[in-house]
Amino acid sequence: MAHGVVADRVAERPRGPGEPAIRLRHISKRFDNQSKEAALRDITLDIYDKELLVLLGPSGCGKSTTLNILAGLEEPTSGELYFGDRLMNRVPAEERDVSMVFQSIALYPHMNVLENITFALKLRKVPKEVINERVATITRMLGIDAYLQRRLHELSGGERQRVAIAKALVKRPHLFLLDEPFSSLDADMRRQLRAELVRIHRELETTMLFVTHDQEEAMSVADRIAVMRKGELVQVGTPLEIYNAPVNVWTSRFVGTHPINLFEVELDPSEPRARLVGQGEIRLPMAPALYARLRGLAPAGRLIVGIRPEYVQLTPGSGGDGAWRGEVFTRQVLGTAILYDVRTAGDHIRSVTSTQDRLDLGSPVTIAFPWERALFFDRETEQRFEV
Repeated sequence: MAHGVVADRVAERPRGPGEPAIRLRHISKRFDNQSKEAALRDITLDIYDKELLVLLGPSGCGKSTTLNILAGLEEPTSGELYFGDRLMNRVPAEERDVSMVFQSIALYPHMNVLENITFALKLRKVPKEVINERVATITRMLGIDAYLQRRLHELSGGERQRVAIAKALVKRPHLFLLDEPFSSLDADMRRQLRAELVRIHRELETTMLFVTHDQEEAMSVADRIAVMRKGELVQVGTPLEIYNAPVNVWTSRFVGTHPINLFEVELDPSEPRARLVGQGEIRLPMAPALYARLRGLAPAGRLIVGIRPEYVQLTPGSGGDGAWRGEVFTRQVLGTAILYDVRTAGDHIRSVTSTQDRLDLGSPVTIAFPWERALFFDRETEQRFEV
């Protein structure tokens, strides 16, 4: 899981709240006034100066529409957009000091690398010495300084995307927008360019908004993540906040390299135990303080429990009476870890373990997890309880 990557990313980029550089206030967007479905519904979001904010969500959730409104390519149907204290709703795109990089690489095929990068600056009549200084800085950062005289057909896909990023960054925009810029590249190149983007962002300290549907990509580059679904903003927070404290069941499923384990439990009315619904008579003990807290949050005694696979512990053998038993169904080796799918009496449970803890297919195991690592959700609303 990108868990360690997330921790490193958050640790290296501490950032106070400060004043937002960009404010979206109750932004809604309809492309058809007769349509019941809005592309965006009541989006209120702050983007802070010099941060890298990621808009994360499945296809069709409104990420690119939000990006286009920021760029001036679309106007909101209602709501207000501010850059600082300036209302931007009707400010044309060319006056917004915004640069964009798209999934499709927007370069001029008849120009070489240097001509592509400097074209917009020359149109603005930026002094030659300023152009040379900016080009030297950006192309060196991106590792394309040796390719300036090459034609685009002489470059790989990753090199062309670097040129597109350089073309956007060399303008030193107030806001840098990236719309799924690496999705057409292979996995190794995506990882490499993500790492370079983080480094460049740190060096240039430009405000960036990055759109992706890939949660691993979002977790590895973001200062903060804004999770979207069906035109609405679901949750905003650091990668670790989104991962460790998702607001609802949907977000807990959507974020995480390996699917979270979700199961229903029924709290014993007389003692601090939880019966696993659909798993026979398995009753797992829990700390009395936690039990009492959950009884107060879910008076009916039923709730959904979520546990990430890295916290699920597997022990060879069938355990004693009342143990939660299973059988190893599949095993996927993931380099330094192994992902197990364990078949139980009523479901499948996933566990990520060290490669040193090897279990044979079909072997019996006992399943356990620490309650303090569990997430608890309301059965009806699927919202997470604050425990």
